[in-house]
Amino acid sequence: MALARALGSRTVDLVIVEPSDQLWRGRAYRMDRDEIVVNAPPSMMTLDPNDPEHAQRWLARRHDGGCAPDSWTQEVFPPRHVYGRYLEETLSRTLDGLTEAGWRVNWVRRRVASVAPDGDKALVGLEDGTTVPCDYAVLCVGEPSGYDPYELAGHPSYISCPYPVASTLDTVHPSASVAVIGCGLTAVDVVLGLRAQRHQGQITLLSRDGILAAVRRPRQVGRPTLMTPETVRDRLERSSSPLRLSTVAALARAEALRAGATPKQLAAEKSMADWGLSRVRRQLADREHVRDVDWLQVTTWALITTVHYWWPTLPRTDRQQFFRRYHRLWASFTSPMPAATAGTLVGMADSGQLQVLRGLEKVTPAKRGFRVAAQHHTVEADVVIAAATAAPTAHPATPHELMDSLIRNGCGQRHPDGGLRVQPETGRLVNRIGRPQRSLLALGHLTSGTHYYMSGIPMLVWRSEAVAAAIAADSSTSPSL
Repeated sequence: MALARALGSRTVDLVIVEPSDQLWRGRAYRMDRDEIVVNAPPSMMTLDPNDPEHAQRWLARRHDGGCAPDSWTQEVFPPRHVYGRYLEETLSRTLDGLTEAGWRVNWVRRRVASVAPDGDKALVGLEDGTTVPCDYAVLCVGEPSGYDPYELAGHPSYISCPYPVASTLDTVHPSASVAVIGCGLTAVDVVLGLRAQRHQGQITLLSRDGILAAVRRPRQVGRPTLMTPETVRDRLERSSSPLRLSTVAALARAEALRAGATPKQLAAEKSMADWGLSRVRRQLADREHVRDVDWLQVTTWALITTVHYWWPTLPRTDRQQFFRRYHRLWASFTSPMPAATAGTLVGMADSGQLQVLRGLEKVTPAKRGFRVAAQHHTVEADVVIAAATAAPTAHPATPHELMDSLIRNGCGQRHPDGGLRVQPETGRLVNRIGRPQRSLLALGHLTSGTHYYMSGIPMLVWRSEAVAAAIAADSSTSPSL
């Protein structure tokens, strides 16, 4: 969609190389239980950055008996598989329009094994040995699956990827004790999936810090005034020295105070001492007192909309400090859960079925099931479900053939914080001598390190616009992609 907007009436040869038989949905948005819902309002999930109501209007047109047109609000969210249909139909309709406009679109259902520059163009190598020559190769490779820090792969009672929960969890016996590794939204989805199939056994969520996804606030009124893309860009342009984390933190604090936060509220949300379901209960109670302008949502939006400007400028020591102090809180606030979901978790905890533990240390297979060691606790589990991802500073947990080929042939350079180095403004890959390459661009997981936060739909949409704009500005003829 970004390319269609950026390249206008130019004729383009577009080749999509993707081995899956399901385009556009990804793992999280395939057919699944209705209980697994989108966790953000429609304005944050639109595919058109110039049209905040694009997704909402689609839902109003396409709703069926199970999803009323007004069922996507700040409090009520449609199932993820419904949003997956929005992705699928919107992109299919876009491609149909481009074909009618003269674009030549080809879907190659093979896996990419290598990518290399070919003069000022690019050559994409496929698994069967054939190649696809192009003017530009945009690498939109998702996060590799198989994160397995405790080396449990192959164990019959270990589930390495929970999506879609309707099929992955149906082998879990109703009375089994289940340990879920992780406390973010994926872990929450696992709990909801187990509950939907009337699971009766004990469920334990475990992570290093025990910080669950935050509870989404009831209103989204007000916008940042101090920490905006314009003010951050201006500050970077006027300064010859890099932006420091202390400056970013001070800007965020000032934004929060201006939007109505008290020092006590700021301290409570920044504290790692308040964790698990106690934190969820407090956040459920706090949301009842939210004013018309909610300081927490304003501040979170300020950070989300500016992070791709200030993050690449931070010194490495500051980035490491951020990972230690703020990464888990960032994930909690930028990917919150609906209040109804939080209420469900509290109810399950009150019944004794659900618990959250922190200080996760080790998971080992036992004579029967697993033994999970956490701070001051050891949990025996029949089933272990992985619902966590690798830390941003980690290299890919599984062999990443494409990334390795880019590094070997010198057109890619590994970033010390993970992923490959890219030019922040354009997404162009940086080669081994530090030069951005005209024909090779990347979006998403491969850019982690240069871009800290790439998991949200708004960020992917914004970065898509930047990549498309770079191609459009560089291309004077009709390109092949």
